[in-house]
Amino acid sequence: MNKISRYTFLIGAVIISSFSACLKDTSQPDFSKNSPIIELPIGSSNANGAGNTIDAAFTQDEVPSDYFVYVNYAAPDANPQDVTVTLNVDGAAVDKYNKANDKNYTALPAAGYTLASNKVVIPAGQRKVQFPIKINTQNLDPTVTYALPITITDGGGFTVSGNFGTLITVIKLKNKWDGVYTVTGTMNDTANPLLTGSYPRTFQLITQGPYTVAIYDPGNNAFAHAILNNGGNSTYGSFSPIFTIDPATNTITSAVNYYGQPASNGRSAKLDPAGDNKFVMSANGKVPVSLKTKYIMVQDGTNRTFFDESWTFKSAR
Repeated sequence: MNKISRYTFLIGAVIISSFSACLKDTSQPDFSKNSPIIELPIGSSNANGAGNTIDAAFTQDEVPSDYFVYVNYAAPDANPQDVTVTLNVDGAAVDKYNKANDKNYTALPAAGYTLASNKVVIPAGQRKVQFPIKINTQNLDPTVTYALPITITDGGGFTVSGNFGTLITVIKLKNKWDGVYTVTGTMNDTANPLLTGSYPRTFQLITQGPYTVAIYDPGNNAFAHAILNNGGNSTYGSFSPIFTIDPATNTITSAVNYYGQPASNGRSAKLDPAGDNKFVMSANGKVPVSLKTKYIMVQDGTNRTFFDESWTFKSAR
């Protein structure tokens, strides 16, 4: 019995020792010993060493738009002291990004942004702060897609992240009439009575220039105008009005066809002067409320289809 007991004891000791060895296994990384990293953590990682990106849209306005990027102290423990981080607009990063990702973004010009400082302080005990930027939208072209490249050039004594040290903000501009609308109304095709209006409908007005917007139909994923053909869903091919708007009065002054005036199929657009053709704006004049408009699709020089529509603003696009 003593021999059996001693044997059992030895086996048990080996098992306990094995479990103990597993608990002390040093093959797993010890993250508690990681060195702090300074990074720009927000954005989509492109994993090609050419910087990460985030999308931002701004409405053109005479007042600069507030924007910021996050600067992060990445470590197991909070920073024990203030960390001063230096950042710069890195124009070369846009060229590098475009080449690596087959893009053609335009670097945001100096007139398009304002930095109060190129430094930001991460206070002791705090991990993340905002680096503020003013976007001067009035100095920018809404037909251009811009890129604002921010790079950490000094981590305040700490290592700058190799993967998240540069953040490129891809900037698209919108004018104040741009948005998502619910559209109701009537349509009269004088050439084909089987073609009728498809209402109510969700349309978008998409910025084409500082004072122009084009009708976009998300249901058809195209610059198009949805219609019904003998009750079935359809669209007019190569037809979508672009409205030009007077910024002082919010009145539509003209309409042309997105696909050409005329398009290859002979279709043009023009405004019907019998309509109100004017946006009602919010009290501060910055957000649309509604629009009443009448316009005409011209086919081979003849007024063919007459639209009489009411647009109600739903949301920003």
